[in-house]
Amino acid sequence: MSLARAIAVLAAALVLHGCGGAEPAAHAQDGRVAVTLDEFLISPQNLQLAPGRVTFDVANRGRLRHSFRLWGPGGEPVAVKSLFPGDRTTRTAILKPGEYRMVCTIMNHAELGMTGRLVVR
Repeated sequence: MSLARAIAVLAAALVLHGCGGAEPAAHAQDGRVAVTLDEFLISPQNLQLAPGRVTFDVANRGRLRHSFRLWGPGGEPVAVKSLFPGDRTTRTAILKPGEYRMVCTIMNHAELGMTGRLVVR
């Protein structure tokens, strides 16, 4: 396969991949959400939850230090300042309806993709 043909096939695959839309939203199970931090990703990136008490089980599976912050209506209900590789912690919050932003605040991690969206309704 020629280089030009390979580039065309790759470009078409990227366009078709983009047609599928965003990753489907994950949901809490029994009021708990497992969140994984890795280079440079918060997983799941899209969450949809019902209002009320939610426990976040946050684990750093990466090789770098990461944080987990949840910002939304009324402030910052969840803040994990620093998790070293292999560390995990839990945080519980009572979430009100609205949109929240999940982010790693270490250095430029958010700019590299460590963000996510949580919708409470």
